[in-house]
Parts: sequence; structure tokens; C-alpha cells
Amino acid sequence: MIIPRLVIADERREGTVPPGVILAAALKSAGHPLRIFCAGPDEYLVRLTTLVTGEEVTVLDPFSCVTARVLKTLFQFASDRERLNIILAPLGQRGDDGGFSLFPQGPELSRVLECPLIPVMFADSSATIIARVLEKAVSGIAAHGEIPVPAVLFASVLNPREFQLLEIEAGRRAPLLSLGYIPKLLERNRSTLLELCLDAMAERAAFPVKAAASQLASLPGQIDWNAFWGFARLNQEWTEVAEPFRGKAAGLTVGVVTHSGLDLEGDNARRLFSYLGCSVRKIFLEEARPALDVNAVYVPHGLGFLSAEKILAAQGAREWFSGLFKSRKVVFVNGGAAPLLGESFALPNGKQYEGMNIFHYRGKYDMPSEDLKKVEVSSLEGDILLNLGEKLRGYLPSYASVINPGDTAQSLWSVKDPGNGKEKGFSGWNKGYGVVTDLCIELWSNVEGIYRWLVLRKK
Repeated sequence: MIIPRLVIADERREGTVPPGVILAAALKSAGHPLRIFCAGPDEYLVRLTTLVTGEEVTVLDPFSCVTARVLKTLFQFASDRERLNIILAPLGQRGDDGGFSLFPQGPELSRVLECPLIPVMFADSSATIIARVLEKAVSGIAAHGEIPVPAVLFASVLNPREFQLLEIEAGRRAPLLSLGYIPKLLERNRSTLLELCLDAMAERAAFPVKAAASQLASLPGQIDWNAFWGFARLNQEWTEVAEPFRGKAAGLTVGVVTHSGLDLEGDNARRLFSYLGCSVRKIFLEEARPALDVNAVYVPHGLGFLSAEKILAAQGAREWFSGLFKSRKVVFVNGGAAPLLGESFALPNGKQYEGMNIFHYRGKYDMPSEDLKKVEVSSLEGDILLNLGEKLRGYLPSYASVINPGDTAQSLWSVKDPGNGKEKGFSGWNKGYGVVTDLCIELWSNVEGIYRWLVLRKK
């Protein structure tokens, strides 16, 4: 099996749109079919890439997937042999002292997926400095193993003359093929995560990036687009991974709630349901009805308070949602929407509102940020999702939380910091066959547990 695959690792700069997003959108605008992955978790990158390219994004996170086998299974199932499969990853960040901090995500994914890595470097300073930074980056990548780095692409280059000087200087320090450059005039300022999720502002926030990508694609000879395909096809033949759970839940239909505010975790959950053999149906809150013929309902993670009006105020939606738990349907509410299901919830401006009263806790929302903390959860006593001793992984968003009024006995899971093993609290609440958590759980971290949960109603 040949899967054209390539890691594009771009240098990150505060306040600036990652150039990899512009590059991906330009590739699509130039007529190249793409399948896009993101080294995650990176909620901003997932949402912006989805808006700019119109493609679904799958998150590849070695930590959340637990093992290389699961990570490769996810990639194997979600990839497309007829498309250019690109993995957008952060390369690193430049320090004030001229140093360069290499981030591990790109090299690690390149090593596990056995594919080349193309670095994208900002190049709006002197050629000597850029070449030195590139040399440090390539040296750092090499320290992670035998990772092919065949070429480099530069971003924010001031003019063609500067690019010529850069090619000469960089060639002396790092013998890489140059694929071209993204001009400085196409650099774009970074919008906020909230702007990207608000219906009234999302398209306006994404438009400058789309325009930059279209302009880049239309510049003749600016970038060697076909070279990306060439490098992606140089990979070794993909060694297929065994898929013991593929198709085991065939015959079930899973409804996935769809809303612009609930679109930050990528399409991993939908991919898992399809992998297990389920039919996946989108549920639009304004069309939700209690008689909807699905076996299970999944609510993705996101800025839950943006969907509060649809869930709590839309005619029929509140009753339908509450009825899911009363009818003992299989339900999983992941992350940001969880505070809405409690007795009350507070918005970032401090205003309090009545929740659904399904669970006896209070919810709290803060202003969205990209501060995400890795977590690992284990069952306290064994529950409908996890057996005693089993674990799930994911991350804790800083802007959505549940305040449990002292009754930890009703929580399902113990939450720990995977780095030092310290307790971080409790999460997971259960009613009927429904599970709610204020963490963003990666369902691929325990495929067997998700399979058991899905087939509960079959027993």
C-alpha cells in the first residue's frame, strides 16, 4: 500500500497565522486534492484550517493515542491513497538570543509514519541569521532519528533578491532543495479562537488567509507544487496495521451534533465511529427531534457557550437533549458543552444562566485560550465506559469547567497529570447510558472501551 504522506512543519511566531495553513490552502487552490492532518492538540489550527480549506482535519497526537500502533491505525484509516496526505506540525520557535527551540511533534510524527519532513522557516531577517537558524533546526531534527529532510520552504521573504541571497547562504549550511517562498506581503495576523468560532465573524476572520492562499497559488513559478507530491511518494510502502475492531459495531447509527462552536477537536470521533462500522449522521440542533432514529449521540468538544442558545432556547432542542438521557440512549458529551447540562452555568462576562438540570453540578466558562493541559483519567470503581484499571487520555481546556458541589462520589473518573501522576480532580458523570465530561477526551485512546459503550444497547 502506498500512501502519499508528508509532514509540513512550520516555524511559529506569536500573532501570525502559521504559514503551513496558507501553504495547505494554496495547494488546494492550485488544484491538488488534500487530506489534512494536524499535530495536536491545537484547537486554533484545527478550526482555522477547516475554515480556510473547507476540508475536515484529523488530529494526530502521539500522547492521546497512547501507542504508535493506535496512531498508525488512525492515520491508516483516515488517510486517502488518491490524495496528498499532509500533516501540519509546529517546527519550533526562535528565541531572542538567536537560538531555536525545536518542537518534538513534527519529528516524532515523521518518524512514526515513516515520511519526510519539510521545514518552513520565517525569512524576513538577514540571510546569514536565517541560514544559521535553519542549520540548528535541521540538526535538531536529525537528533530524533533518521528523518528525511529533503527540502525547505521559506516564509515572509521580503523580495526576490533577498531570496536569492538566502538560497546561497542556506545552501552552504544545510544542503536542502529550496521549494520557493511565501512573500512577506502574504503574511497574515492571527485572529482569536473566539472569532473563528462565532458564526458572524468566522468567515470574516478566515477571508484574509483564503485570499493570501489564492494569491500564492496564482503566482507563476513561486513554489514548486509538484515537488510536494514527489517527496510524499518517496515514502516506503506503508506497512498495514492490524485492525481488530474494524466493523465490529456495524449496524449502529451514531448522530454527531454539528455546530460551529463545537468544532475544535477535529474529526477523530467521527472517524472512529466509521472505523467501528457505524453509520454517522450529522445532527443540527435546530432540526433535532426526540424521534430521531439513531442508536447513539455524540456531542463534540468546543466553545459550548456559543451553542447554548441552540441547545437551551431552540424549540424542542432542550426537550430532545434531556430526553436522550431519559430514554437511555448511548450519549457522550465531550468537553466544552458539559457545563450546559448542569444546574447552572456562568458565561465569561459573569452572567449566570439556568442549565438543563440533568446533572447536579455548576458550569463555568472563561474567555477562550489555547492553554491546554494533558490529562489521563481512570475509573474510580468501573463504569459503563471504563473497566477498573482502564484509562482514557485527552486534555483539559482552561476555558470550560465543571464545579462539582462537594459530591465527588458521583464522579466516574479520577483525573491525573500524566507527567508527575498527581491528582488534578475528578470528571465524568453518568446518567442511564450517557456520559458527560468537561475534559476533551480522545476516543482513540481506548478503542475497546468506546466499542463496549456503543454496543451496550445490543445486550
